[in-house]
Amino acid sequence: MADKELLDRLAAAVEDAAATPDEELEWTRHREPAKSPTAVYSVRIPVERIEELRQLAAERDVQPTALIRTWVLAQLDAARSPETYAQRWERDVRATAEQLRKLLDERPGAPWAEVS
Repeated sequence: MADKELLDRLAAAVEDAAATPDEELEWTRHREPAKSPTAVYSVRIPVERIEELRQLAAERDVQPTALIRTWVLAQLDAARSPETYAQRWERDVRATAEQLRKLLDERPGAPWAEVS
C-alpha cells in the first residue's frame, strides 16, 4: 500500500472516530503466522550510497529494506548453488547467442535464408 493511501485511510479512520466518540471502535487485529521466522540484522551502508539505494527502490516501487533483503537472499542462494556465477554467466551467454542466431536465420532477406 502506498504511503499516501495509508495516510488517507488513517485520516478517514481518525475523522470517523472523532465524529462518533461514544461508539466503540471496531479494530480487528490482523496477524497471520509468519511463514518462516525472521530476524532484524543491522547493515552499515555508506551514507553517500543511501540515496542511490532509495532511488533504485523507488524505481522498483519497493521499500529500500525490501530491496536489500531481496539482494541478500539472492546472494545467499547463489552462494549455496552448485553452479558458480561463471557457469551461469557462460550458460546465459550461450543461450543468448543461440537465440540471436535463430533470429538472424529467420530474418527476411538474409543471404543465407532459403529462397522460396
